Amino acid sequence: MAWSTLVSLVRVALGFSLAGLIGIPVGLLMGASVHVRKFLSLMVEMARPLSAIALLPLSIIIFKARTFSQLFGLEHLRYQKCLLNEMQLGMIFILFWGGVFPIILGTIQGVRSVRKMHLEAAGILGAGRLFAFRHVIIPSALPDIFHGLKLGIGRCWMVIIAAEMLPGTNSGIGYMIRYSYQLSRYDIMLASIVIVAFIGALFSKGLESLGEKSLVLRSRER
Repeated sequence: MAWSTLVSLVRVALGFSLAGLIGIPVGLLMGASVHVRKFLSLMVEMARPLSAIALLPLSIIIFKARTFSQLFGLEHLRYQKCLLNEMQLGMIFILFWGGVFPIILGTIQGVRSVRKMHLEAAGILGAGRLFAFRHVIIPSALPDIFHGLKLGIGRCWMVIIAAEMLPGTNSGIGYMIRYSYQLSRYDIMLASIVIVAFIGALFSKGLESLGEKSLVLRSRER
């Protein structure tokens, strides 16, 4: 069970990190620029309702169940117990898809909620657009960015558990739930469900703790 939990955690870490690396910059650009927002908003709104699990067959067709060990040319690890063998590109893609849109929307909301008086004060003091973006807009948007990250990690965790329960997977905590059910090992199944709930709560509380400082700063705004 420890190995399966580790596999799921690493998969989520990779997918969520990719979602954050792409989602936050895209959200910042869309929130700060009307032209970028008009250009990308239709694509985002069309893509956002597509379920990550529904895209799993498409991801298998595109990535052909390739793993990181194959991607990096480490074929000698193929039949060994190695995390790289469990990191399928298609799995990482659907985790990215599941987590990126809450991050984008949260970041856009954060940027657009920056108070106009703060930007005007920065301009009066001689701040340029780049300085104001870095030192006024981003700090003010942090509470909403962290909220988007919190929703994104929750979506990623739900997606990976559901994806691992589908036929064809042979590792992960979701696989453990399905496999223990098939063997009528309900003790293992219930233990796996408790682990899923516990880790999900840890993710949520961890991001909430990271965002507390930004929430304190916003509460002091006038």
